[in-house]
Amino acid sequence: MKRRQLLLTLLGVPVVGALVYEAIAKSKVPLNSQYEPALAKSPSSSPSQTSEANSEITLETGEEPLLRFAAIADNGFGSPDQFAVAKSMWETYQQKPYAFVLMAGDNIYSYGEIKLAKAYFEEPYAPLLNKDVKFYAALGNHDIIKTNNGLDQINYKLFNMSDRYYSFTKGEVAEGTVKFFAIDTNSNAPWEAELAWLDRQLTSSTAPWKIVYGHHPLYSSGEHGSDPELAAKLAPIFAKHKVPLYLCGHDHGYERFNPIDGTTYIVNGGGGAPLYKFGKSPQTAFVSSRFSFMTFDVYQDKIITKAIATNGEVFDRSIITKTS
Repeated sequence: MKRRQLLLTLLGVPVVGALVYEAIAKSKVPLNSQYEPALAKSPSSSPSQTSEANSEITLETGEEPLLRFAAIADNGFGSPDQFAVAKSMWETYQQKPYAFVLMAGDNIYSYGEIKLAKAYFEEPYAPLLNKDVKFYAALGNHDIIKTNNGLDQINYKLFNMSDRYYSFTKGEVAEGTVKFFAIDTNSNAPWEAELAWLDRQLTSSTAPWKIVYGHHPLYSSGEHGSDPELAAKLAPIFAKHKVPLYLCGHDHGYERFNPIDGTTYIVNGGGGAPLYKFGKSPQTAFVSSRFSFMTFDVYQDKIITKAIATNGEVFDRSIITKTS
């Protein structure tokens, strides 16, 4: 054991994190097992928004985006896989800098303890943090267990959370302005107040782009699957306000859905926690169980999304346009 711990330390992986990672990895269903997840059940896709398959489009353009940002989820493990994703994020940043990162929950495994923030957050993303790249976190189910119901993470300066749910605006050019809405999707969230707040915020916002992110998926073909109760709460609000994109994690892997009532739903949970096996639904546009993160290039008339693996491969691309 001492030899193994020394090796892990030399590799730059916190020993405790590595041992926890191994324990949880063993507790999950292995990728080569016979486990078959329930397919996501969701409404019919809407044809009013462009979101094309990876193999059918080339999205590189000489035009600089008005805003560029990145996103991760299910990352806070201190594992070799998290460090690999973080390394890929840094290499991508060096080539095409992005201004900030959305972090859609399970920021610190396994119980959200803020004492682990240095090992599970500050160390993996040190190169980005040193460049003043800000991370904007949402609370995952693991983040509310031993954290005063998430309060410790809310008060942690580097997560940039002003409350359990909050909004912020980015973009220096009017046409590229994006208003982001970070929501608490845990079962014990103050749902009545939160939904009323979200509806009011979306109603009053004049930003040309509005993006919502939280931890739990409405639709997913992963181990946890779709959540009809959550969909009943949020999908009507997204449709009402023509929200073009909802980002989440919780299922450890990547799945992009064809637009559903005008909204593109993306599960982006490959940030470092042990991967899950994914199935596929009729609404699935692309699915892959691999460690990864995403970047988003915002233009006046579109958002170009890219899913990027630890080796730098862009394994999925899409175009999101505004709904009429």
